[in-house]
Amino acid sequence: SGNWDKRNVKFWKTQKADIRGATGGGVSKRDLAYSKDFMHKLRQRVLNSDADEARFKKALDLGAGIGRVSNAILKDYCSHVDLVEFVDKHLKKAKETLEGTTGCTFDFHHKSVQEFQPEPATYDLVWSQWILMYLMDADAIALLKKLGPSLTKGGVIVMKENMSTPDEMTYFDRADGELWEPGNGTGPVSVVRTQMHYEDLIERANLTIRSSEVQQDPSKKTMPMIIFELVASPSADGK
Repeated sequence: SGNWDKRNVKFWKTQKADIRGATGGGVSKRDLAYSKDFMHKLRQRVLNSDADEARFKKALDLGAGIGRVSNAILKDYCSHVDLVEFVDKHLKKAKETLEGTTGCTFDFHHKSVQEFQPEPATYDLVWSQWILMYLMDADAIALLKKLGPSLTKGGVIVMKENMSTPDEMTYFDRADGELWEPGNGTGPVSVVRTQMHYEDLIERANLTIRSSEVQQDPSKKTMPMIIFELVASPSADGK
């Protein structure tokens, strides 16, 4: 996976430290609205409360970028967030954006998701969005495997990714967002998997799907996304 990782590092280090650089533009506002609605329902399910004061104690924002999700959502639902991001200019932007926030504290980790080693039984909530699409299957499984033990009792992982259809199957994209096919120049930088493909990775990582939703764009301008609520499998912790 060496060349794959090198292409990803090169791609992300050339992206601007703004919303367009983080998302490609156009999708962020709709995406955040959907995520906020999901988090509201998740708080009701996990914390058994609809009160604004009800917060996840400690959260992990993986591949946090410029702090897009932490600033728009996690700071309102969590008491503390650890942000993990390997592009220095993006992490600096996140620090600037979140400075002065009340009700939530932050720590910033300048590392890739592969390098970051979460402590066991630490997080009540892990947010992982548009991460697996930049990882090959073996690296995706390795990441998910280390996230399970990092959860506290009752902790959850929210995993959100672009989703292909059974007809299109899993496919790869180039750095310019166009479909990659073998032999057409430089290699791919991202992968869009089917729901079944994601479910296979999750099972192999000793995680259990507690719920899932498909996020559809009524305008059809952006592709469907799938959002999973994951917990550690009982067999994974010996209970």
